Amino acid sequence: MKTAKGIFVLILSLVALGINAQNDNRKGNISGILYQLTFNIPEKQSEKVTGNATITFDIKTKQNVVLDFQGTPGDVLVYKANKGKGKKAKVKIENDQIIIPGKMFKLGTNRISVNFTSQDKALTHSGDVVFTQVQADEGRALFPCFDDNEMRGQYQTTINTPAGWKSVTVDMAEKLAPIDYCFVTGKLFEKTSNTDGRNLRVLYSETDPNKVAQIDEVFTEVAKAMKWMEGYTGIGNPYEKECVIFILPSLDLGGVERRGTIAFSDKTIFLGKKPLKEELLKRTEVISHETSHIWFGNITAIDEPWAKEVLANFMASKITRSQYKKEEVEVSFMNSYMQNAIALDRTEGTHPIAWEVDNPRDPILWYDNINYCKGPVMMRMMEDEMGAEAMQKGLQQCLRDHYMGNISWNQIVDILDKQAPAAGIRQFSDVWVKQKGMPVITCTYKDGQVIVSQSDPYGRGLCWRQKFELKVINNMGIAQIMKVDMQQPTMTFKYKGGVPDFIIPNQDGRGYGRFTLADSYVKNLPTKLITTRNDINRYTLLNLIHDNYLQGKLAPSHFGELFRFLGREKNPLIMETAINQMHKIASDLTLQQRYTLELVIMDLLGENRTKECRQFVLRKLGTSAISPEVLDKLQTILDRHNEEVLDEHDYMAIAYRLAVTRPERRDQILEKERNRLITSGNDELRQEFDFVSKATHPNANAREEVFRSLLKAENRVNESWALNALRLLNSDVFEPQSNVYIVEGLKALPEIQKTNSLAFPQRWTHTLITPHRSEEAKIEVKKFLNESADYPASLKNFVYESAWVLMNQIPYVDNTPKPATTATKKKTTTRRRR
Repeated sequence: MKTAKGIFVLILSLVALGINAQNDNRKGNISGILYQLTFNIPEKQSEKVTGNATITFDIKTKQNVVLDFQGTPGDVLVYKANKGKGKKAKVKIENDQIIIPGKMFKLGTNRISVNFTSQDKALTHSGDVVFTQVQADEGRALFPCFDDNEMRGQYQTTINTPAGWKSVTVDMAEKLAPIDYCFVTGKLFEKTSNTDGRNLRVLYSETDPNKVAQIDEVFTEVAKAMKWMEGYTGIGNPYEKECVIFILPSLDLGGVERRGTIAFSDKTIFLGKKPLKEELLKRTEVISHETSHIWFGNITAIDEPWAKEVLANFMASKITRSQYKKEEVEVSFMNSYMQNAIALDRTEGTHPIAWEVDNPRDPILWYDNINYCKGPVMMRMMEDEMGAEAMQKGLQQCLRDHYMGNISWNQIVDILDKQAPAAGIRQFSDVWVKQKGMPVITCTYKDGQVIVSQSDPYGRGLCWRQKFELKVINNMGIAQIMKVDMQQPTMTFKYKGGVPDFIIPNQDGRGYGRFTLADSYVKNLPTKLITTRNDINRYTLLNLIHDNYLQGKLAPSHFGELFRFLGREKNPLIMETAINQMHKIASDLTLQQRYTLELVIMDLLGENRTKECRQFVLRKLGTSAISPEVLDKLQTILDRHNEEVLDEHDYMAIAYRLAVTRPERRDQILEKERNRLITSGNDELRQEFDFVSKATHPNANAREEVFRSLLKAENRVNESWALNALRLLNSDVFEPQSNVYIVEGLKALPEIQKTNSLAFPQRWTHTLITPHRSEEAKIEVKKFLNESADYPASLKNFVYESAWVLMNQIPYVDNTPKPATTATKKKTTTRRRR
């Protein structure tokens, strides 16, 4: 079996080498590329997009001309002159390529014409809007092309659409690689603005006036991000006159840029009437990320897709810091990047940021939590090593030296290394970027010294250079901050305060790894939450406590300390994190204990009267409560329907939870909520409710039927509906019956990846696995992993990440020595003799 697999991998490698050789040959042979494209957009979403690509180019030598295309090609005509009739070519089609014999061409200018049908995945249809949605190396899914970042061409586009539609393309004098080509067409509205001296234009399909009013905020944020990037890089935006901003429904990601355009998801941009600070901050990050791609991606293309995202996320975090308070941005950075990176880096699915993948055309490989989240953490560490000014100068040189060209990560590292030769940036990159995993960092006290040491869990002897703060507090309450600069695996610090009561590693949140302490220090940590005033220190401490709880080092009784500090908490992100941790503890206990602790969580509404705390508590319990008393309170909230902090989706979620926990009243609960949706006139929400609520059925066979329907692509078109239904099917109320979905749901992932959005496979896996807590569920996951040797590594990593807590949490065992009990001796009396 191993031999057969090895031969298969060898064949794939040889094929890949052959394709790369062809690509290298055509780069040097073909130039002067002009794409004249026609797209025919059907009125019915079920029909395919067809078109024609007429490609003009110059060749230096007669050799096969290779076009990349994943769709369905028609006849290929070759023209040797500007005029005249084309000659039909006998082409060879293999490995997503159309190979045209070299004998059909002449030296100099040639022209090819190909009718084609685009692949569905290259386009998104959402109501009366159609737009391109091309990811890494997938320009070939849209039209026949030279799909290579270094083979740029000019474009002339004709789009035939239904009457009344408006179309925008990126046709411009600037040469673009196929991945940068895009168009949007549909029933679109337009809004323009002159903001900070910049003429900006937004196209959108939204009709809600409250949402449309937020477009002015988009103008402001885009203008701020452009101004910041121009200041940081010293290079103006060459696309400003042609820049178009789209706000689109059903966009897979939060945003995406193409040369001269920026597209955002309407869900990212249009917030509720009273958005939380975290929602506003996230919107700023997305806008800043996509705007920064004008420089790192458009002005200078980055060879490696992961490196492009690393730089954009790093820039976005800097732009966001310039607009919000430091503590708000730092806590958000740790939550969005550090915690998500660690969630995958601690598993068997860890891999280098610079991941050498089997299929570089698979875009999902470039956007997991190592590439996307560990990358900006690494960049911040690198900036700490070389200094902010040196890094800025280095990145400016990267853009100047490769203006309107390409640059690789190794070239970026060479330039940064020369800017700060003493920092050893090449060696830094070799560990942080090119090696997998993260360090285990141990902090101990011995004989008047605090010792900080890191170890490589894979035994390679690596040292992850980084800087962070360590806080030591003695029994008098006197604190000392130690600045740790780990240039070597072990660091020692003199400490004259006696044996510490507390050692708090990485209190500033700048370090990265798994921080460990002796059990005697771990047990004291929760008591410091309520006295830790700084948001960054408190958030870091909160996650350190929870990690030790998952390792079985902390008793569930620290729930009480979480409740105490939450009564005073003001930071929404810290609130949300702590409430999630409290419910995790509650769900680990017996049923009666969980009932009690869920009531305690509900009691937070009286202790912390902020709207954020109220929203987080009601949303958490509204989707996961099991306590009869809490469910009664939720029923009252649903009936009254007047909570300021809840929207209609929240009420729908409460109705679903009540339906699964109270099956005898299910029909009544659902009917009442459905009638309310009908009365409100929101037919889209009513359709969603009808789709999702089927998953609440008390009959296992009926739920099995719903699950099987989700395995069909047509029932996953609306991805949020599908995920909500899957979440309900895997509800804790239905375990262990729901364990039967695990293996089959994971086996379906490769097909799901082909038919759904880039982010969907990860969300599907997370939704499928994380609700489970039983030993039977562990067995199902192990069974799948043992039987999936040939399963795609990228998809298996989602399994490792989602199942980590299920598979690795260690239950707490109280090993505290009990005081010895002394048996009471029976008194004996002696009779005195008379």
